[in-house]
Amino acid sequence: MHSNLTSWRDIARRIVFLMAGARATALSCFSLLLFCSYALVSPGSSDATVVDELALLSFKSMLSGPSDGLLASWNTSIHYCDWTGVVCSGRRQPERVVALLMNSSSLSGRISPFLGNLSFLNRLDLHGNGFIGQIPSELGHLSRLRVLNLSTNSLDGSIPVALGRCTNLTVLDLSSNKLRDKIPTEVGALENLVDLRLHKNGLSGEIPLHISNLLSVEYLYLRDNWFSGEIPPALGNLTKLRYLDLASNKLSGSIPSSLGQLSSLSLFNLGHNNLSGLIPNSIWNISSLTVLSVQVNMLSGTIPPNAFDSLPRLQSISMDTNKFEGYIPASLANASNLSFVQLSGNSLRGIVPPKIGRLSNINWLQLSNNLLQAKETKDWNFISALTNCSQLEMLDLGANKFSGVLPDSLSNHSSSLWFLSLSVNEITGSIPKDIGNLISLQQIDLSNNYFIGTLPSSLSRLNKLQALSVYSNNISGLVPSTIGNLTEMNYLDLDSNAFSGSIPSTLGNMTNLLALGLSDNNFIGRIPI
Repeated sequence: MHSNLTSWRDIARRIVFLMAGARATALSCFSLLLFCSYALVSPGSSDATVVDELALLSFKSMLSGPSDGLLASWNTSIHYCDWTGVVCSGRRQPERVVALLMNSSSLSGRISPFLGNLSFLNRLDLHGNGFIGQIPSELGHLSRLRVLNLSTNSLDGSIPVALGRCTNLTVLDLSSNKLRDKIPTEVGALENLVDLRLHKNGLSGEIPLHISNLLSVEYLYLRDNWFSGEIPPALGNLTKLRYLDLASNKLSGSIPSSLGQLSSLSLFNLGHNNLSGLIPNSIWNISSLTVLSVQVNMLSGTIPPNAFDSLPRLQSISMDTNKFEGYIPASLANASNLSFVQLSGNSLRGIVPPKIGRLSNINWLQLSNNLLQAKETKDWNFISALTNCSQLEMLDLGANKFSGVLPDSLSNHSSSLWFLSLSVNEITGSIPKDIGNLISLQQIDLSNNYFIGTLPSSLSRLNKLQALSVYSNNISGLVPSTIGNLTEMNYLDLDSNAFSGSIPSTLGNMTNLLALGLSDNNFIGRIPI
C-alpha cells in the first residue's frame, strides 16, 4: 500500500504541474485527483497529508498573475509546511495545514474551491490581493476555521450560504469587494463571531434581523452598501458591540432608542443615509462613545442642553447636513476630549458658547451654513476663548448671520490654523491687522461681508497661503506690493471691492497662480505680463 501511495503522489504532482499550462481544465483534474487520493489514503495513514498538499497546489494552479517569486518555494522538492505563507500544526503528527497567510501578496486569479479540503485550517487570510470570481462555497467545509479574511479583492457574487456552517468563526472580513445580494440568514448561526466586516460592497436588502443573534459580536461594519429599510431595533441586544458602522447606505426611518442599550459602544456611525426623526435621548447616555456621526440625513429636533454631560470620552461628533434647530449647548465643553466638531448645514441659531474654548484638544470646528449670530461685542467672546485651543487647525464659520466687528483676538489663534472661513456673513470693520500671525494659514475666505479698510500688509508673512478670497466687500486702498511674497498662491480673488491704484507688478512672482480675480474695482494700469 505504501508503494502505491508513493507512486500515486508522484503522479498527482506531475499532473499538477502539467495543469499550469491548461488552467481551464484544472478543476476537473483536481476533482479526479482528490477523489482518488481519498480513496487510496486511509484516515490513519501518515500520507493523509497528500490532500493538504494537493489543495495548496490547486490554489497555486488557479493564480493568473505572476507568482513565481513569492511562491518559488511551492514545489514538491520542499515539504509544503515550509512553503511561503503556509503554517502547519506544531507537534501534531502528521503535520496538517492550519493557516494560509497570503495577504497583500499581489496575487490574482480565482480562489480554489479545494481549499475547502484543508480540514485543519483555522485561519485563511488572502486580503489585499486581486482575486476575482465568487467565494467558493466549499469553504463552508472548514469546520475549524476561526479567521476568514478575503477583504480588498475584486470578488463578486453572493456571500455563500455554506459559510454559516463555519460555526467557529470569530472573524469574517469580506469588505472592499464587489459582493451583491442579501446577507444570507445562515450568517446568524455564527454565534462565536466577534468581528463582522462586510463594508464597501454592493450588498442590498434590509439589514437582516438574524444579525441580532450574534451576541458575541463587537465589531459590525456594514457601511458603503445598498442596505435599505429601517434599522432593526433588535440590534440593541448586541450588548458587547463596540463599533457599529451603518453609514453610506439607503436606510430610512428613525434611530431605534434600543441602541442606547449598547453600553460598550465606542464608534456609532449612521451617516449618509435617509434617517429622520429625533436622536433618542438614550444615545446621549452612552458614556463609552468616542465617535458619534449622524451626518447627511434628515434628522431634526434640538440638541438637548445636557447632551454632552455623559460623554467624557467623545472625540468626534458629526451632525452636519440635517435639520437640527435650537442652540449649540454649552455642555459641549464637558466632552473635554473632543477634537472634531462638525455641525454645519443645519438651522442652529443663537451665539456660539464661549465655553467652547475649554476644548483644548479641538483641531476641527465647522459651524458653517447655520443661523448663528454675533450682534454685540460680547457675542464674539468665543473667538477670544478659542485662542486657548492650541491645536485648532480648521475654523469654518461661513454662511451664518454673524455681524459687527471681527475681534482682533482672531490674530492670536493657534499657529496651527490652516483653514479660516468667515464668508457669507454680515461682518463689518477691518480685517485684523495682525492676521499674518497665523503663519500656517493655507486658505482664507472672507468673501461676501462688509469689511472696510485696507488689505493688511501682514498677509505677506503667510508664505504657505494658497487661497485668499475677499470677494464682495468694501476694502479699499492699494494692494500691498509685498503680496507678491505669497509664491504658493493658487487662487487670489479681490473682485468686487474698492481697491485703487496700480496692480502690483509683484503678482508676477506668483508662478503657481491658477485663478486671479481683479474685476469690479478701481485699478489702473496693466496686469503684469
